[in-house]
Amino acid sequence: MNWSDYLIPTSFNYPNRAGFVVYSGETSFQLPEEVKVAIIGVPEDRFSGGAGEIKSPSTIRKQMYALSPGSPGTVIDMGNVRTGKTLNDTYYCIRDLVVELYKNNIITLLLGGTMDLSFGNCLAHSAFVGAGLAPAHLTTVSPFLMFPGEHHPLNKLVFDDTDKKHTLHFCNIGYQSFYVTLEHLDYFNDKHFEPFRLGEARNENIRTVEPVIRDSDLVAFSMNAVKYSDAPAASYCSPNGFSGEEICQLSFFAGLSHKCKSLGIFDIIPQNDQQDITSKLVAQMAWYFIEGAKKRNTDNPKENESNFKKYIIYYDKLNQDLCFYKNIITERWWVEVPSVKNRENNTIISCTHEDYLKASDKEITDRWWKAYHRIND
Repeated sequence: MNWSDYLIPTSFNYPNRAGFVVYSGETSFQLPEEVKVAIIGVPEDRFSGGAGEIKSPSTIRKQMYALSPGSPGTVIDMGNVRTGKTLNDTYYCIRDLVVELYKNNIITLLLGGTMDLSFGNCLAHSAFVGAGLAPAHLTTVSPFLMFPGEHHPLNKLVFDDTDKKHTLHFCNIGYQSFYVTLEHLDYFNDKHFEPFRLGEARNENIRTVEPVIRDSDLVAFSMNAVKYSDAPAASYCSPNGFSGEEICQLSFFAGLSHKCKSLGIFDIIPQNDQQDITSKLVAQMAWYFIEGAKKRNTDNPKENESNFKKYIIYYDKLNQDLCFYKNIITERWWVEVPSVKNRENNTIISCTHEDYLKASDKEITDRWWKAYHRIND
């Protein structure tokens, strides 16, 4: 790939720090083998009618590079996307970049722009599906299930009734009920998607959504999911939402996920920021994501069986065993979801210790049942 066809090197004056590489625009550029995360800015706001999100990559960088480098590990800043003549061109530019980076085992961190840009990530995964990978698992952190804006590409993707092959599994964390219709919730249930209300995912409950993020291929954060006091420059402000600490914890979960290929953080308007609070928060979210990515490992029962202990519970309603797996090192949990027609199609999904305890009392979580129906319906 000729990176200069897709990227413009940033003019930001970077501090000298260990484990940090900057793409300078040379045509002969080769990705260093040791790179774990690539940062890409997306100065794009045409979907919002030019509300100002275009300026967010530079303001986020200013705050991000004022933070410590964190744990050992190499990160590269690839500069900004060359936005296309049309929004669709920009989506496909993001697609090509994410695909090429993932071929090199590099995780992409997209900064700035509007939430519709995560459609480019979904296009990238479609290329992987063509190579035989499983359906995309997209998780958004947003107060909406139906995203604002006419012809929003994520709405078309999620609410597409012609998708009979289950090429997308969609989860949303932090929706706020007064922004959601019963028709949309019914649709999610019919598709066996996973919506989590804000109240279900906050405070002491935040670890209940960690398995959802752990299973995600793509994660997209809208800063509209954060309450106004912590993100005054969000493009759609609300007095309710996640706190700064909570949104950073969700970012860290995404970094730790061995499946997550790309994370995007979108929807801030810098000119509305107060004392750069929102840009500082996004910078800290990025820091936590990178920190998690540096620490991630192949924490998967299918690949490292020696690190796992297996627990079996007989479930009489299905007349079969439920198999749970616990990693004896990380203490994270998984559960197997059976395929009725073909045992080779059994799926292992992430779960919590509490899910195992509930199953011991014959109480099966909604998340397990939704996965069961997706496999067998």
